[in-house]
Amino acid sequence: MSKPLYSVPALVIIFITSYADSSVTSSICAPSNCGNISIHYPFWRRSNTMVEEFCGYPDFGLECLEDKAIITLPSDTYYVREINYDNHSITLVDIDVLNEPCPRAQHNVSLHNLPLSFSSLDVNLSFYFNCSLNPSSVDPIGCFRNSYDKNQSYVFVAGEEPASDGHEWLMQCKDHVVVTVQQNEIGSVGLITGFGAAMKKGFVLDWMRAEDCAECEISGGNCGYDQNSKQLRCICKDGSVVARSCKKGTLVLAC
Repeated sequence: MSKPLYSVPALVIIFITSYADSSVTSSICAPSNCGNISIHYPFWRRSNTMVEEFCGYPDFGLECLEDKAIITLPSDTYYVREINYDNHSITLVDIDVLNEPCPRAQHNVSLHNLPLSFSSLDVNLSFYFNCSLNPSSVDPIGCFRNSYDKNQSYVFVAGEEPASDGHEWLMQCKDHVVVTVQQNEIGSVGLITGFGAAMKKGFVLDWMRAEDCAECEISGGNCGYDQNSKQLRCICKDGSVVARSCKKGTLVLAC
């Protein structure tokens, strides 16, 4: 079993006959908008002030900057191009490449232990920068060409490098970066001229249920998080806030 996304400390609980904590109502789960992006559970909107509690997954907080939604992943910060709540997918664009005519990939995309996975709609591009290996059968990336340097840079669909396993490229190139793009964005154009446009269209991630939120969500609630107590909470449709499950009405968070 994979490691849970959230480590939840033991909760102090009391037993009563009804829900006792109504100070946090379901209004904190109300949706909001940032430009054309609708933000609702499991995503939530960050603010400039410290939010004591929120409704959503801790790492799914979105900032809104000039009507553009932004999410921070372990590897970098990304613009949110689209959220598809029906398919549980989110399309992201690396902020660093959006306005570059010849975008230079700086890093691989890292998800760590977030409840996210790469989509079947994606494909990986393998960039090799500043290579002393210059085979005549392979065209370099023209916009990276430097007249003062004989080294060249190349891009391939990952796994389709001319040399076996790409080891020769790794040995003779100064930098190697893998970038994820949508597969349908590179089908009709050549990689050498089309990789920039594909990178600017972004890549797709699918999100899955956070393991520690399963019991709450199955019971019809939404997972929330209390910043002060550092504890997960289950926010029920009637506004009640319980420890883990809306079906266990006698379990509530102690004051």
